[in-house]
Order: sequence, then C-alpha cells, then structure tokens
Amino acid sequence: MLERPAAEPAQEHPRQARRYGIGAFALGGTTLMVLLTGLASATNYASNLVFSRLLTPASFGDLTALLALVVVVTVPAGAAQTIGAERVAALVASGESDRARVLIRHGLAHVAAVSLVCAAMVGVAAPLVYELLDLQALGAALALVPLLAVSLFIPVVWGLLQGFDRFVALGTLMLVAAISRIAFGAPWAAAGGGAGGALAGQAVGNAFAVAVTLWLLRDHLIGRGTGAASSGLRRRPDARTISASWAFIAFALLSNLDVLLAKVFLDGPAAGEYAALATIGKVIIFLPSAVAVVMVPNIARARLADGSASGVLRVGGLLVIATTLLAAIPIALFPDAVLTTMFGEQYSGAAGGVRAMTVAGFGLALLYLLVVYTVAIQDRRWVLVLSLAVVCQVGAITALHENPTEIATVQAAVIFLALAANELLFHPILRAERWVIGRRDRDGDA
Repeated sequence: MLERPAAEPAQEHPRQARRYGIGAFALGGTTLMVLLTGLASATNYASNLVFSRLLTPASFGDLTALLALVVVVTVPAGAAQTIGAERVAALVASGESDRARVLIRHGLAHVAAVSLVCAAMVGVAAPLVYELLDLQALGAALALVPLLAVSLFIPVVWGLLQGFDRFVALGTLMLVAAISRIAFGAPWAAAGGGAGGALAGQAVGNAFAVAVTLWLLRDHLIGRGTGAASSGLRRRPDARTISASWAFIAFALLSNLDVLLAKVFLDGPAAGEYAALATIGKVIIFLPSAVAVVMVPNIARARLADGSASGVLRVGGLLVIATTLLAAIPIALFPDAVLTTMFGEQYSGAAGGVRAMTVAGFGLALLYLLVVYTVAIQDRRWVLVLSLAVVCQVGAITALHENPTEIATVQAAVIFLALAANELLFHPILRAERWVIGRRDRDGDA
C-alpha cells in the first residue's frame, strides 16, 4: 500500500494548524453525522431488543455469540478503515488526489480477496462452530458466511467516506444499515429462521450499504490499467498493517470474548442473560463512535501541520466521557428497570451485573478511542496494553464465572486496569503530560 506522505512544515498549512480543538468536531456536516450515527446506534440496539423478544433466551445467546465472532473475525477491516481514512485525508490535504484514487482501487481489491478467503473458511468450519458454541441450529452458523463476506467491506468503504469528509453520507448509510437489520432480519427470525434469520437479514442490509457507498464514490474509482488492483490482490501486509490489525483484534477480543466465554461456561439461559448484559454495555461503547470517526482526518491534518495530534486525543476523550456519561448514569441508577424494560422479566436474573457492565462499557468506549488514535499515529507499542488485558480477561473469567454478574465484574476490572496503564505510560486523556519509564514526554505521539 502507498506510504503516507511526508510531514510538511507547519507554516505551509496555516489553516490546518488549529483544526483539532472543539470546533474541529462540530464543523460542516459533522454535527448532522453525529446525530445520524446516534440514531444508527439507537436503531442497532433497538434491533437487539426486537430479537431478544422474538427469540428464546438460548437463541438470543446464540445470536449474540455469533455476532461477537463476526466482530472478532472482521476486525482487521477496522484497522483498514482507520489507516485508509488517515491516508486518504493526508493525500487530499496534500493535493494528491490521483494517488488517493490508486490507493482506493488497491485497497478494494485487497479486501475482496480477503473476503472470499474468510467466507470460504467459515463455511467449511460451520459444523465445528455449531458444536463448540452449542448452537440451537446449524443454519445459524451457515448464516455467518454471507454476513462475513459483506461485513469485511463495510469498514473499508466507510473509511473512504471518512477520509473524504463525507460525514453526512456516512451517518446516513450507518442508519440505513441499522434499519435494514430490523426490516430484513426481524421477519426472517419471526418466520422461524431463528438466530440465522437475524444474521442473514443483517447481511442483506450491509450489502445494500456497501453498494450505495461505492456509487457515492464512483468519481474516485479508477478503471483498469494502473496495476493497483493486481497489486492489491497480491499485497502482503506491512509492519504497520500487522500492528494496526492486532490493535483492533485485541480490542475486539476484549469487548467480545467475554460473551463467547460466557457461552462456554454458563448454561443456555444464563448465557442469554449475559448476552443481555453485554448488549447494555455495547450501547454505551458505541454511542460516541462518531467522535472517533471525526478524529481520524483531524489527526492527519494536525500531524501535517504541527507534528503532533495529542490535542485531538484530549478533546476527543473529553467528548467521549461526556457522551457516555449521559447514557451510563441513568443505567447505573436504575439497573433493574433498564434490564427488564429492554429485555423482559425472563432476563431479570442478571440485574446484579448491570452496573458492572455499565462501568465496562464506559471504559471500552475510551479504549476504542485510544485504538483509533494509536493506529492513526502509528504507535506500535501501545497494543501491548490491550494484549496483556486480553490475557488477564481470559485467565480471570476462566477462574471466576459462577454467574453473569461475576463475569461482568471481572470484565469491568480488567478494562479499567488497561485504562490506568495507558494513563500512566502512554497517551493520557486526563493528564496534560505522560511519564514513560521514569521520564516525562511532552509529545503525545509515539
């Protein structure tokens, strides 16, 4: 893949030098995109409520576990979204639109090859997934094949919209995909498709979103003759791509492995109760996702202008904290009412874990922002924080898994240990300076 353009002196980009304050997150169509993204998140979690009532607790546990598996498998595409958005934004800011078009064709060809290979592997492994996760039907595992094939494209094409500052289009498509999940998946599940019907409906919605995105970007797509597609099909990941992919994989494991472990260690109804808890946590995690979307192009511009983007992180972190608290405080104050209102009385046994999962969701929202930031600034060391957190998560849940509340408590403790390690050693959000192995480092970048 093309290398990022070399940084230019700050004086050659006078209008970019201060675009990473609060105003950078509220300019142009950004505010509308934030509203659309918020609606998309609300619709996604409304769909979880719909499916929790259409399916039995055991089948809802199947659905949540399989969606967690999809996130883990497709998460390298999240790294491609951040890297692609940062590179496209940097190329456009440098006036190199032709190089951006080559980069786009190269990236789409690469993800097409990866998508086909992953879908084929999951299709072959479907019977094994069915047995290991003790699913209610083999069809649910087979429904992963089309969902994985199209889901790998979603972050990549949305990263392109992100890089071109097409925030309104991005927010609109997120909302359309979320609505499609209910429109196609709910009737399918209600007709007897179970968890597999819900997954297949989501695949249809995602495919529609990919097609519309490519149509919107048609002016930036080049034809044959450049060799970009061929090189994309043959491309081998470089060190940055591997490091970035592992950062997103580690985050996906930290935010989803608890669901899979709960499915393994708990019985069917209890696993369904934990799935309800995890859904509440994810409401909090992804409410501020629009902040990370807006942050990436601002990081690229700030680094071109000033050589550092620590100010972008600090402003983004404060916005994430404010956004998550708006959702976390009511949930923490009324845990029983929230759980039974969202999922029904059959999930009331997990009410004791709502507060712990709220804390975990709050921490994961900040960790996601740090993942996006460290990938954008190419800090390859920070992933050690998440790697150690995943090891602690697996060990602690393996030892402590008596009920959903205990697993949720372990999850929250591990996440906040990771945040504390970052605040002390890497990229602080609350402190103005950081300490690295006994010395103070003024620059927030690696």
